[in-house]
Amino acid sequence: MKYRELTILVILLLTIAIFSSFTQQKEERVKITKQNLMGAYGGDEETENAYFGIYKDSIYYPDSNIWIKYQLKGDTIVITNYDNSIEKLLILKLTTDSLVVNNLNYDMENHLNRRTH
Repeated sequence: MKYRELTILVILLLTIAIFSSFTQQKEERVKITKQNLMGAYGGDEETENAYFGIYKDSIYYPDSNIWIKYQLKGDTIVITNYDNSIEKLLILKLTTDSLVVNNLNYDMENHLNRRTH
């Protein structure tokens, strides 16, 4: 009887371990390059539109329907707006699933989710 209970317990623990490994999100940090930055970013994917999309040399803001050129200088995105004001976004974290930036103009940290579709 003890052997059977032990076997059931081991099977149950293995099942839980296997199931939890499939359900965990795998966030992999990636090198900060223009290629790795490309994509759409926003807050809650279920209820919100993307805030912006980063392309090869421009950022697209869908709510205002504007394109703005940007430069990547090391770990900082430098945006020159139409009125020639400069905005700097320090990249704190870039993963396959998210982008965390600190807007240096306002000292405000933003956590953004990369859109999957």
